[in-house]
Amino acid sequence: MGKLMGTQDIQQLVKSLASVTGNSECLDVLIFGAGLGGMAMLKSLSHFKGVSIHAIVDIKPDAPAFKLAKTMNITTSIDCESMLDSFEGDIVIDVTGDPNLYKKLLILTRPHHIELISAKSAKLLYDLANKELENESGLQIQNTKLDFLNSMLELTSQLENRPPVADVICKSLEHLHEHFTARKGLALIAKSDEYHEIVGCTGLRQVSHQPCICKNIQQAFRDCSGEASVSFLAGAIELNSPEISSAYNFFLPVRQKNKVVAALLLDLPDTLTVEQKAMLSIASMHLDLTITTLASYRDLENMAIHDGLTGIFNRRYFDQKLSKEVSRIRRGQHEALTCAFIDVDDFKEVNDSYGHSIGDKVLRGIGGSISDAIRDYDICARYGGDEFVVLMPTNITEGDAHLEKIALRILKKIADIKISEAPSLNVSVSIGIAMQSAKMLNAQELLERADHAVYRAKKANKSCFRIHSDKCCLVDEIDKGNSRAQLIATNSL
Repeated sequence: MGKLMGTQDIQQLVKSLASVTGNSECLDVLIFGAGLGGMAMLKSLSHFKGVSIHAIVDIKPDAPAFKLAKTMNITTSIDCESMLDSFEGDIVIDVTGDPNLYKKLLILTRPHHIELISAKSAKLLYDLANKELENESGLQIQNTKLDFLNSMLELTSQLENRPPVADVICKSLEHLHEHFTARKGLALIAKSDEYHEIVGCTGLRQVSHQPCICKNIQQAFRDCSGEASVSFLAGAIELNSPEISSAYNFFLPVRQKNKVVAALLLDLPDTLTVEQKAMLSIASMHLDLTITTLASYRDLENMAIHDGLTGIFNRRYFDQKLSKEVSRIRRGQHEALTCAFIDVDDFKEVNDSYGHSIGDKVLRGIGGSISDAIRDYDICARYGGDEFVVLMPTNITEGDAHLEKIALRILKKIADIKISEAPSLNVSVSIGIAMQSAKMLNAQELLERADHAVYRAKKANKSCFRIHSDKCCLVDEIDKGNSRAQLIATNSL
C-alpha cells in the first residue's frame, strides 16, 4: 500500500466488496469470530454510520469480543447455524480462520446472495481494521500527552502569582494522579534531613500538614540525590507512620539546584507503558524547573526589596510600604503612623579611622540591632548611606510614652554593638521620630517631621532622640558614663 488508509478509504473498500450496497444505504453485517479479529471488527465498523452489526457469533461463550459487544448493545450468540439461518442481511464477515466454517458459510450464503468476506479478503479487512485501531490508539496517546503538557503549562502559568511551593507540589500530585490513575499518592516537603511534612494527598483521607518521620522516606531522599529524575522502586515504600498505613511503589523527587526539596509518592499500576514512563520523566524535569524558577523569582524579589549590605529592606520597599500604610491607617479611627529616621553619628570618622570594611560592619550591626528592637510587623529599611528609617503603625491611645520606649530600646541595642576588629569603637546614632494620627496623616509631612527631628537630635548632642508628635517634642540622651537613659521634655518643634 502506497499510503496509510484512513476511515474513508476503509469505508469505500467495504462498499466495493459488497455488491448489494448499490441498492442499500445501510449494510447489515453478521460477524463470525469473537476473538481478537472480532474485537477489531467491532471497534472499526462501529465508526461507520452506514453499517449495522446484526450480531457476533462464536462457539466459545467467554470469547473476548462478547463483553465489548454487550457494552455496544450488539447481539451475541454461540449458535452459528441458527444465527445464519435467520440472517437476512447483506454481509457475513468470517474472521475465525476456520476452513471448515468457511466452506459451510460459502454454501449457506450463496443462495441468499449474501456477500461473504472470509479467507484472504477477511484478512485484508482485519489488517485494515487493526491499522485503523492503531491509528486511533496513537491519536489517543497523543491526546493524552497533549492534556498532560497542558496541565504542566497551567502549572507554569501560575508562577507569575508566586504560589507557595506546597501549592505547586500538591497541584502536580493531582495532575499525576489523574493522568496515571494512581491508586493513592502523597506530596511531601523536606523540612530537614530527618523531617518531612505531608502537604497533600490523593486517594486517602485528608492528611495534609502532618509530620512524616520515616527511615524509608529519608533513605529514598538520599538515594535520589544524584542525577536520576525518577525512581521506579524495586520494593514498595512502607510508611512507618500511625496516620498513614500505605505502600508506594513510585518516588518522584523534586529538586532545587540539585538538592531534593520535595517528593511525590505514588502507588501506580504494576505495569507502565513506555509513553507513561517518558511522561513521568518529563513531569520530574518540569517540576524541578518550576521549583527552581519559583525560587529564582523570589530571590530576585528579595534582591529588589532588600539592601545588599545590611540585609534589611531598602528605600524602594519602604516608599511602597509607606504609601500602603498611609492609605490603610487613614481608614481607621484610633490608629496613627510613626516614622523614625536613624542617622549614624560621626560615620565619616569611623570610615576614615577604621576603614570601610569596619564601616560596613557597623552598618550591618545597626541594621540588625534596629530590627531586634522593633516589632515583627514594623518595617526597618536602609534609607541611604548611613541613614536608616523605621515605619511603625501605632495606636493613638498609646501616646508619646510608647515612642520613648522604642527610641530608648534602639539606642540601647546600638550602644551594645561591639566590633571585634575595633574594640575601642563606640557606635551611636541620633534618632528623629514623628507620629501623626489618621486624621492628620500625610506621608510627605510625616517624613519631613521625622527628618527635622533627627536634625534636631544631631544638633543637640547626638546619641539621643527627638520625638515630634501632634502634641510635643521630647529628647533623650544616653549617659555615656553609666549607660543610663534619662528622659528630658522640651518644647514643641
